[in-house]
Amino acid sequence: MRGCLVALVVSSVVITACASAPTASPTPSVAGTQAASATPAAPKDKVTLTGINSTELNLPTLVAIAKDFFGSENIELGEFVIGSSGTLRQAMIAKQYEFGLYAFVHIPIARLAGSPFKAVIELHDQEFFGLIVRSQLKDQVKTVKDLKGRKIGYTTPGSGSWALGNVYLKKAGLDPDKDVELVSLGGDNAVFYTALQSGRVDAIVSFEPIAQKVLADNVGVFLLDPYQPGQAKEWTGSDKAAALFLVTREDVIQAKPDLVKRMANVQKKGLDFIRASTASAIADAILASPKAAEQFQGLDKALVVKVIDHIKTGFGTGCISKAGFDAEMKIALDYKLTSGAITFEQFADTSVAGVC
Repeated sequence: MRGCLVALVVSSVVITACASAPTASPTPSVAGTQAASATPAAPKDKVTLTGINSTELNLPTLVAIAKDFFGSENIELGEFVIGSSGTLRQAMIAKQYEFGLYAFVHIPIARLAGSPFKAVIELHDQEFFGLIVRSQLKDQVKTVKDLKGRKIGYTTPGSGSWALGNVYLKKAGLDPDKDVELVSLGGDNAVFYTALQSGRVDAIVSFEPIAQKVLADNVGVFLLDPYQPGQAKEWTGSDKAAALFLVTREDVIQAKPDLVKRMANVQKKGLDFIRASTASAIADAILASPKAAEQFQGLDKALVVKVIDHIKTGFGTGCISKAGFDAEMKIALDYKLTSGAITFEQFADTSVAGVC
């Protein structure tokens, strides 16, 4: 009887008697199961992403590089091209690139020029360009209006720094074409630094990390810091604005919708990490990655932490703000930064990031 008691497991039913049992199908071997599950993963999509050397714009991407959020979305970041935004916009219009990080103004400029740029996720929820004046002039230039007759450095015509520089000057009652000399410095932060230090320019339209570097070295002082309470509202009309985005074109969305979604997810993961972490922890993650740390070359950790801490409040959830769009579009029209208006529907594809 003892030899008669056997246990057969068939489809989770336990048979414990000598009665005849149905013949079970052969159970796949462990090796066979492993072989079946070892199907090669799909090859990663290799992409090129463009941007300027602005921490406000690039921080989610730098985090994504450091934490391999690209890999988690089956994407290989082949190249992160850093340049001047006006030049990169023209290259994306010419279809040299499919994805770029851009300030608001580039989307209406491109669309009104016939290229259907589209924002897919919002990267920064407030305006971030400031004004820094040479330290030697801090007692002479105390307001934006005091910049009359001065030389002001910015990146390139049609860029975000050009746009906000124009806004600040016009708001102060100055004519950017007559009352000041605007000096195009391109997209290299080192050029901004030396231009201000040498006196080639008297002020710069600032962004990070160049802002904290010139402040730390006593090369310049803030004339206008949009992160200070009330400053953004005073100078742009709103505390919050739809400032920075991951952008593609409608033809890319139509041809590669899944890739567009995954690229947006990469940025979303970067934003989530930024919002959940201290500035010090973010700096540690980036500086531990040689590729991500390249954009902070020459800066020690303490200064990188200052850079991140200064701008951290501007990073949101990634959803695209309709009110922020309205605020930015009003600025663009009021200060004649674009030749006309576009609609929110033309501006953004909200299928991934949503609307807020």
